[in-house]
Amino acid sequence: MNIPLQETPNHKTYKDKAIGCWLGAAIADAMGGPVECQHYKRISREFPDFEDFLPYRKPPGLIDFHPGYALDDGPGNVTDDTYIRMDLARFVLANNPPYTARRFASWLLEHADFSNWWKVAVRPLRHIESGETTAEKAGLNHKRGGGGGWWQPIAILYAGDPKGASTVTADLCRIWKAPLEQDILSSVVAGQAAAFKANATIDSVVDAVLEDSGPLTKKLFTRAIEIARKAKTRNQLYEMLYQHCLVKECSKDIDGPMPRQVEPKDYADGFYSGILFAEQQPLALAYFVYGQGDPKKTVLTAVKGGRDADSIATNSASWLGAMAGKSVWPKKWLQTVQQANIARVNLEQTAHDLVERALKNGTVRFDQM
Repeated sequence: MNIPLQETPNHKTYKDKAIGCWLGAAIADAMGGPVECQHYKRISREFPDFEDFLPYRKPPGLIDFHPGYALDDGPGNVTDDTYIRMDLARFVLANNPPYTARRFASWLLEHADFSNWWKVAVRPLRHIESGETTAEKAGLNHKRGGGGGWWQPIAILYAGDPKGASTVTADLCRIWKAPLEQDILSSVVAGQAAAFKANATIDSVVDAVLEDSGPLTKKLFTRAIEIARKAKTRNQLYEMLYQHCLVKECSKDIDGPMPRQVEPKDYADGFYSGILFAEQQPLALAYFVYGQGDPKKTVLTAVKGGRDADSIATNSASWLGAMAGKSVWPKKWLQTVQQANIARVNLEQTAHDLVERALKNGTVRFDQM
Protein backbone atom coordinates (compact mmCIF):
# COMPACT_ATOMS: atom_id res chain seq x y z
CA MET A 1 0.00 0.00 0.00
CA ASN A 2 1.34 3.44 -0.90
CA ILE A 3 1.72 5.90 1.98
CA PRO A 4 0.35 9.38 1.16
CA LEU A 5 3.14 11.79 0.30
CA GLN A 6 2.59 14.14 3.24
CA GLU A 7 2.79 11.45 5.92
CA THR A 8 6.57 11.01 6.04
CA PRO A 9 9.54 13.38 5.79
CA ASN A 10 11.10 11.12 3.15
CA HIS A 11 8.14 11.63 0.83
CA LYS A 12 8.40 15.41 1.21
CA THR A 13 12.12 15.34 0.46
CA TYR A 14 11.57 13.12 -2.55
CA LYS A 15 8.92 15.44 -3.97
CA ASP A 16 11.21 18.45 -3.54
CA LYS A 17 14.08 16.70 -5.30
CA ALA A 18 11.85 15.44 -8.11
CA ILE A 19 10.62 18.97 -8.81
CA GLY A 20 14.21 20.24 -8.59
CA CYS A 21 15.37 17.66 -11.13
CA TRP A 22 12.48 18.25 -13.53
CA LEU A 23 12.45 22.06 -13.42
CA GLY A 24 16.24 22.24 -13.43
CA ALA A 25 16.19 20.46 -16.78
CA ALA A 26 13.67 22.96 -18.17
CA ILE A 27 15.61 25.96 -16.83
CA ALA A 28 18.82 24.76 -18.46
CA ASP A 29 17.05 23.97 -21.74
CA ALA A 30 15.49 27.43 -21.91
CA MET A 31 18.73 29.16 -20.95
CA GLY A 32 20.84 27.19 -23.40
CA GLY A 33 18.51 27.43 -26.39
CA PRO A 34 19.37 30.97 -27.52
CA VAL A 35 23.13 30.28 -27.45
CA GLU A 36 22.99 26.77 -28.90
CA CYS A 37 25.52 25.57 -31.51
CA GLN A 38 28.13 28.24 -30.87
CA HIS A 39 31.77 28.45 -29.86
CA TYR A 40 32.24 29.54 -26.26
CA LYS A 41 34.25 32.57 -27.36
CA ARG A 42 31.46 33.72 -29.67
CA ILE A 43 28.97 33.41 -26.80
CA SER A 44 31.28 35.50 -24.65
CA ARG A 45 31.45 38.16 -27.35
CA GLU A 46 27.82 38.25 -28.45
CA PHE A 47 26.16 37.68 -25.06
CA PRO A 48 28.59 39.24 -22.56
CA ASP A 49 28.05 38.52 -18.88
CA PHE A 50 24.44 37.28 -19.13
CA GLU A 51 23.10 35.61 -15.98
CA ASP A 52 19.45 35.20 -16.90
CA PHE A 53 17.24 33.94 -19.71
CA LEU A 54 17.84 35.45 -23.13
CA PRO A 55 15.32 36.06 -25.92
CA TYR A 56 15.64 33.99 -29.08
CA ARG A 57 17.05 36.47 -31.60
CA LYS A 58 18.89 35.98 -34.89
CA PRO A 59 21.37 37.60 -34.84
CA PRO A 60 23.17 37.35 -32.46
CA GLY A 61 21.82 33.78 -32.14
CA LEU A 62 22.24 31.39 -35.06
CA ILE A 63 18.88 29.58 -35.11
CA ASP A 64 15.40 30.94 -35.88
CA PHE A 65 12.69 29.76 -33.52
CA HIS A 66 10.54 27.11 -35.24
CA PRO A 67 8.88 23.73 -34.59
CA GLY A 68 11.59 21.30 -33.55
CA TYR A 69 13.34 24.07 -31.62
CA ALA A 70 11.70 26.82 -29.54
CA LEU A 71 8.16 27.89 -30.46
CA ASP A 72 8.27 31.43 -29.08
CA ASP A 73 11.07 33.94 -28.96
CA GLY A 74 10.56 35.22 -25.42
CA PRO A 75 13.03 34.57 -22.59
CA GLY A 76 12.41 31.33 -20.72
CA ASN A 77 10.90 29.37 -23.58
CA VAL A 78 11.97 25.73 -23.73
CA THR A 79 13.07 23.86 -26.85
CA ASP A 80 12.10 20.54 -28.38
CA ASP A 81 14.16 18.72 -25.72
CA THR A 82 11.52 19.61 -23.13
CA TYR A 83 8.59 18.89 -25.45
CA ILE A 84 9.93 15.40 -26.16
CA ARG A 85 10.64 14.92 -22.45
CA MET A 86 6.98 15.78 -21.85
CA ASP A 87 5.93 12.98 -24.18
CA LEU A 88 8.06 10.52 -22.20
CA ALA A 89 6.39 11.83 -19.03
CA ARG A 90 2.95 11.34 -20.58
CA PHE A 91 3.88 7.78 -21.51
CA VAL A 92 4.85 6.78 -17.98
CA LEU A 93 1.89 8.66 -16.51
CA ALA A 94 -0.52 6.79 -18.77
CA ASN A 95 0.96 3.32 -18.28
CA ASN A 96 1.97 0.93 -15.54
CA PRO A 97 5.35 -0.83 -15.56
CA PRO A 98 7.05 -2.56 -17.20
CA TYR A 99 8.26 0.27 -19.40
CA THR A 100 9.77 -1.25 -22.53
CA ALA A 101 10.96 0.00 -25.90
CA ARG A 102 8.14 -1.83 -27.68
CA ARG A 103 5.42 -0.32 -25.49
CA PHE A 104 7.03 3.10 -25.66
CA ALA A 105 7.24 3.12 -29.46
CA SER A 106 3.65 1.92 -29.78
CA TRP A 107 2.39 4.60 -27.39
CA LEU A 108 4.36 7.37 -29.10
CA LEU A 109 3.04 6.43 -32.53
CA GLU A 110 -0.51 6.62 -31.23
CA HIS A 111 -0.37 9.54 -28.81
CA ALA A 112 2.72 11.74 -29.20
CA ASP A 113 2.61 15.20 -30.73
CA PHE A 114 5.45 15.07 -33.24
CA SER A 115 4.86 18.64 -34.43
CA ASN A 116 7.64 20.00 -32.23
CA TRP A 117 9.93 16.97 -32.17
CA TRP A 118 13.41 17.04 -33.60
CA LYS A 119 12.52 15.50 -36.97
CA VAL A 120 15.48 13.12 -36.94
CA ALA A 121 14.05 11.48 -33.82
CA VAL A 122 10.76 10.66 -35.56
CA ARG A 123 12.40 8.61 -38.32
CA PRO A 124 13.05 5.38 -36.39
CA LEU A 125 9.48 5.46 -35.08
CA ARG A 126 8.21 5.57 -38.66
CA HIS A 127 10.48 2.65 -39.55
CA ILE A 128 8.98 0.73 -36.61
CA GLU A 129 5.48 1.70 -37.71
CA SER A 130 6.10 0.41 -41.24
CA GLY A 131 7.54 -2.88 -39.99
CA GLU A 132 11.02 -2.19 -41.37
CA THR A 133 12.55 -2.78 -37.94
CA THR A 134 11.58 -3.39 -34.32
CA ALA A 135 11.66 -1.01 -31.38
CA GLU A 136 14.46 -3.06 -29.84
CA LYS A 137 16.67 -2.80 -32.95
CA ALA A 138 15.75 0.57 -34.44
CA GLY A 139 18.64 2.40 -32.82
CA LEU A 140 21.32 0.15 -34.27
CA ASN A 141 21.27 1.94 -37.61
CA HIS A 142 19.83 5.30 -36.60
CA LYS A 143 21.79 8.56 -36.73
CA ARG A 144 23.84 8.79 -33.56
CA GLY A 145 23.66 11.71 -31.16
CA GLY A 146 20.89 13.95 -29.90
CA GLY A 147 18.18 13.27 -27.36
CA GLY A 148 20.33 13.32 -24.26
CA GLY A 149 18.00 15.57 -22.27
CA TRP A 150 14.73 13.63 -22.48
CA TRP A 151 15.09 11.11 -19.67
CA GLN A 152 14.52 12.76 -16.29
CA PRO A 153 11.09 11.08 -15.84
CA ILE A 154 12.84 7.72 -15.47
CA ALA A 155 15.17 9.05 -12.77
CA ILE A 156 12.16 10.47 -10.92
CA LEU A 157 10.28 7.17 -11.09
CA TYR A 158 13.31 5.16 -9.96
CA ALA A 159 14.71 7.69 -7.49
CA GLY A 160 17.26 6.13 -5.15
CA ASP A 161 17.61 3.11 -7.45
CA PRO A 162 20.41 3.78 -9.96
CA LYS A 163 20.36 0.24 -11.32
CA GLY A 164 16.62 0.29 -11.91
CA ALA A 165 16.78 3.69 -13.62
CA SER A 166 19.70 2.56 -15.78
CA THR A 167 17.99 -0.66 -16.87
CA VAL A 168 14.76 1.03 -17.94
CA THR A 169 16.57 3.86 -19.73
CA ALA A 170 18.82 1.47 -21.63
CA ASP A 171 15.75 -0.47 -22.83
CA LEU A 172 13.63 2.53 -23.82
CA CYS A 173 16.39 4.36 -25.67
CA ARG A 174 17.06 1.37 -27.96
CA ILE A 175 14.53 3.02 -30.26
CA TRP A 176 17.22 5.61 -31.06
CA LYS A 177 20.51 4.35 -29.66
CA ALA A 178 23.22 1.78 -30.43
CA PRO A 179 25.11 0.10 -27.54
CA LEU A 180 27.64 2.82 -26.65
CA GLU A 181 25.07 5.60 -26.49
CA GLN A 182 22.69 3.33 -24.58
CA ASP A 183 25.48 2.84 -22.06
CA ILE A 184 26.31 6.54 -21.82
CA LEU A 185 22.70 7.60 -21.44
CA SER A 186 21.76 4.92 -18.90
CA SER A 187 24.77 5.96 -16.79
CA VAL A 188 23.64 9.59 -16.89
CA VAL A 189 20.21 8.60 -15.61
CA ALA A 190 21.72 6.26 -13.01
CA GLY A 191 23.55 9.31 -11.64
CA GLN A 192 20.31 11.28 -11.54
CA ALA A 193 18.59 8.49 -9.59
CA ALA A 194 21.56 8.32 -7.20
CA ALA A 195 21.35 12.07 -6.61
CA PHE A 196 18.03 11.50 -4.80
CA LYS A 197 19.75 9.51 -2.06
CA ALA A 198 20.16 10.93 1.43
CA ASN A 199 23.38 12.91 1.81
CA ALA A 200 24.15 12.67 -1.91
CA THR A 201 27.18 14.72 -2.95
CA ILE A 202 28.79 15.66 -6.23
CA ASP A 203 31.34 12.90 -5.66
CA SER A 204 28.69 10.27 -4.89
CA VAL A 205 26.75 11.18 -8.03
CA VAL A 206 29.93 10.97 -10.11
CA ASP A 207 30.71 7.60 -8.53
CA ALA A 208 27.24 6.33 -9.45
CA VAL A 209 27.70 7.43 -13.06
CA LEU A 210 31.09 5.73 -13.30
CA GLU A 211 29.92 2.57 -11.55
CA ASP A 212 27.17 2.15 -14.14
CA SER A 213 29.48 2.88 -17.09
CA GLY A 214 30.99 0.38 -19.50
CA PRO A 215 34.68 0.52 -20.46
CA LEU A 216 34.62 3.27 -23.10
CA THR A 217 31.97 5.32 -21.31
CA LYS A 218 34.05 5.30 -18.14
CA LYS A 219 37.12 6.55 -20.01
CA LEU A 220 35.15 9.39 -21.59
CA PHE A 221 33.60 10.51 -18.32
CA THR A 222 36.85 10.15 -16.35
CA ARG A 223 38.76 12.35 -18.81
CA ALA A 224 36.17 15.13 -18.50
CA ILE A 225 35.97 14.86 -14.70
CA GLU A 226 39.72 15.16 -14.35
CA ILE A 227 39.70 18.30 -16.49
CA ALA A 228 36.89 19.83 -14.42
CA ARG A 229 38.81 19.20 -11.21
CA LYS A 230 41.97 20.80 -12.58
CA ALA A 231 40.40 23.91 -14.11
CA LYS A 232 40.87 27.11 -12.09
CA THR A 233 38.67 29.35 -14.24
CA ARG A 234 35.73 28.94 -16.57
CA ASN A 235 37.79 29.84 -19.64
CA GLN A 236 40.50 27.39 -18.64
CA LEU A 237 37.82 24.71 -18.33
CA TYR A 238 36.46 25.46 -21.80
CA GLU A 239 39.92 25.53 -23.34
CA MET A 240 40.84 22.10 -21.95
CA LEU A 241 37.47 20.53 -22.76
CA TYR A 242 37.62 21.84 -26.32
CA GLN A 243 41.16 20.58 -26.70
CA HIS A 244 40.53 17.07 -25.39
CA CYS A 245 36.81 16.20 -25.38
CA LEU A 246 35.19 17.35 -28.63
CA VAL A 247 34.26 14.30 -30.67
CA LYS A 248 34.19 13.93 -34.45
CA GLU A 249 33.19 10.27 -34.67
CA CYS A 250 32.99 7.33 -32.30
CA SER A 251 32.53 3.59 -32.12
CA LYS A 252 29.09 2.12 -31.46
CA ASP A 253 30.59 -0.47 -29.10
CA ILE A 254 30.78 -0.15 -25.32
CA ASP A 255 34.36 -1.43 -25.37
CA GLY A 256 35.44 0.38 -28.52
CA PRO A 257 38.48 2.67 -28.93
CA MET A 258 38.56 6.27 -27.80
CA PRO A 259 36.84 8.45 -30.41
CA ARG A 260 38.39 10.66 -33.06
CA GLN A 261 38.56 14.18 -31.72
CA VAL A 262 37.60 17.44 -33.34
CA GLU A 263 40.58 19.65 -34.05
CA PRO A 264 39.57 22.62 -31.89
CA LYS A 265 39.19 26.07 -33.40
CA ASP A 266 40.29 29.09 -31.43
CA TYR A 267 37.11 30.87 -32.56
CA ALA A 268 34.15 30.22 -34.84
CA ASP A 269 31.56 32.77 -35.95
CA GLY A 270 29.11 30.26 -37.43
CA PHE A 271 27.70 26.94 -36.31
CA TYR A 272 30.11 25.05 -34.05
CA SER A 273 28.46 22.06 -32.44
CA GLY A 274 28.38 18.32 -31.97
CA ILE A 275 25.60 15.97 -30.93
CA LEU A 276 27.43 12.72 -30.21
CA PHE A 277 26.92 11.47 -26.66
CA ALA A 278 30.63 10.71 -26.39
CA GLU A 279 31.08 14.50 -26.35
CA GLN A 280 27.83 15.83 -24.90
CA GLN A 281 27.48 13.83 -21.73
CA PRO A 282 31.11 14.02 -20.51
CA LEU A 283 30.86 17.81 -20.95
CA ALA A 284 27.63 17.81 -18.93
CA LEU A 285 29.30 15.91 -16.10
CA ALA A 286 32.35 18.19 -16.21
CA TYR A 287 30.13 21.25 -15.78
CA PHE A 288 28.27 19.60 -12.90
CA VAL A 289 31.59 18.89 -11.16
CA TYR A 290 32.99 22.35 -11.86
CA GLY A 291 29.81 24.03 -10.59
CA GLN A 292 30.46 22.72 -7.06
CA GLY A 293 26.76 22.72 -6.21
CA ASP A 294 26.22 26.39 -7.04
CA PRO A 295 23.19 26.68 -9.35
CA LYS A 296 24.30 29.74 -11.30
CA LYS A 297 27.86 28.50 -11.67
CA THR A 298 26.65 25.09 -12.84
CA VAL A 299 24.04 26.18 -15.39
CA LEU A 300 25.74 29.32 -16.68
CA THR A 301 29.04 27.49 -17.12
CA ALA A 302 27.26 24.76 -19.06
CA VAL A 303 25.30 27.04 -21.38
CA LYS A 304 28.20 29.45 -21.95
CA GLY A 305 30.35 26.47 -22.94
CA GLY A 306 28.49 26.37 -26.24
CA ARG A 307 28.24 23.41 -28.62
CA ASP A 308 24.87 21.67 -28.01
CA ALA A 309 24.43 23.94 -25.01
CA ASP A 310 20.80 23.27 -24.07
CA SER A 311 21.11 19.47 -24.12
CA ILE A 312 24.42 19.53 -22.27
CA ALA A 313 23.19 21.92 -19.57
CA THR A 314 19.96 19.97 -19.12
CA ASN A 315 21.78 17.05 -17.52
CA SER A 316 24.19 19.21 -15.53
CA ALA A 317 21.12 20.85 -13.99
CA SER A 318 19.24 17.58 -13.52
CA TRP A 319 21.99 16.07 -11.37
CA LEU A 320 22.10 19.22 -9.25
CA GLY A 321 18.32 19.57 -8.94
CA ALA A 322 17.90 15.94 -7.88
CA MET A 323 20.69 16.31 -5.34
CA ALA A 324 19.69 19.67 -3.83
CA GLY A 325 15.95 20.03 -4.53
CA LYS A 326 13.74 22.75 -5.96
CA SER A 327 15.04 25.39 -3.55
CA VAL A 328 18.49 25.32 -5.16
CA TRP A 329 17.11 27.23 -8.16
CA PRO A 330 16.69 31.01 -8.04
CA LYS A 331 13.00 31.86 -7.63
CA LYS A 332 13.14 34.18 -10.61
CA TRP A 333 14.34 31.34 -12.83
CA LEU A 334 11.59 29.02 -11.60
CA GLN A 335 8.88 31.61 -12.13
CA THR A 336 10.14 32.64 -15.57
CA VAL A 337 10.35 29.16 -17.05
CA GLN A 338 6.98 28.13 -15.61
CA GLN A 339 5.15 31.20 -16.88
CA ALA A 340 6.88 31.40 -20.26
CA ASN A 341 5.65 27.92 -21.18
CA ILE A 342 2.33 27.63 -19.32
CA ALA A 343 0.22 28.08 -22.45
CA ARG A 344 1.61 24.81 -23.83
CA VAL A 345 2.94 22.80 -20.87
CA ASN A 346 2.49 23.02 -17.12
CA LEU A 347 5.98 22.03 -16.08
CA GLU A 348 5.48 22.08 -12.32
CA GLN A 349 2.21 20.14 -12.48
CA THR A 350 3.89 17.45 -14.55
CA ALA A 351 6.55 17.06 -11.86
CA HIS A 352 3.82 16.57 -9.24
CA ASP A 353 2.10 14.03 -11.50
CA LEU A 354 5.33 12.08 -11.93
CA VAL A 355 5.77 11.95 -8.15
CA GLU A 356 2.26 10.53 -7.72
CA ARG A 357 2.88 7.97 -10.47
CA ALA A 358 6.11 6.88 -8.83
CA LEU A 359 4.29 6.40 -5.52
CA LYS A 360 1.58 4.39 -7.23
CA ASN A 361 4.18 2.23 -8.99
CA GLY A 362 6.17 1.69 -5.80
CA THR A 363 9.45 2.15 -7.67
CA VAL A 364 11.08 4.78 -5.44
CA ARG A 365 13.70 3.49 -2.99
CA PHE A 366 12.68 5.42 0.11
CA ASP A 367 15.06 3.30 2.19
CA GLN A 368 17.85 5.19 0.40
CA MET A 369 16.50 8.64 1.27
